[in-house]
Amino acid sequence: MLNNLKKMINLTELELVHCDLERIPHAVFSLTNLQELDLKENNLKSIEEILSFQHLRKLTCLKLWHNAITYIPEHIKKLGSLERLNFSHNKIEILPSHLFLCNKLRYLDLSNNDIRFIPPEIGVLQSLQYFSVTCNKIENIPDELFFCKKLKTLKLGKNTLSLLSPKISYLVLLTQLELKGNHFECLPAELGSCRALKRSGLAVEDVLFETLPSGRQGTNES
Repeated sequence: MLNNLKKMINLTELELVHCDLERIPHAVFSLTNLQELDLKENNLKSIEEILSFQHLRKLTCLKLWHNAITYIPEHIKKLGSLERLNFSHNKIEILPSHLFLCNKLRYLDLSNNDIRFIPPEIGVLQSLQYFSVTCNKIENIPDELFFCKKLKTLKLGKNTLSLLSPKISYLVLLTQLELKGNHFECLPAELGSCRALKRSGLAVEDVLFETLPSGRQGTNES
């Protein structure tokens, strides 16, 4: 089947899900019209082959979720057309700064890994609308994240965060904010400046919601 892939030159979407793949098949790199590739639930540990994706100029969506990937290679920066990237449910420990050279990214899911640190370079992603790092080991959020002013969904739940920056107020388009499962003792009053964020879109422990000034609570009721 994989050998026949090369002949499918007009293919725009491809799912190779649960195929026991240990490497990205080379036949994929011939599909120059490919826009979306889903490699969910395989046995990928290394993705060095993604260098060859630079020839797939139309590739906007790459799903590598539910594998055993341990690191993101530097070649990722060559994939300048990417808008959606899913690395969730892998074994990634380090988030390399070169990832953020994919500056067209609108959707980035890094949930359920072993990431401890988010590089400040994330602030380059001016088109980012969805960012998830739920279920990692992150202790701090860089202020530069709040320069991604198009963010609508921000998922930070189940980490080891203890402080949410007042700069959260920069995210005026935010409609979904997940904070539950961290070490917060209070929330910044500036959260009330996120006018698009309703109570129903804020996933946080009730006791934390009550730390907001009462006026702020009332403003954002759904």
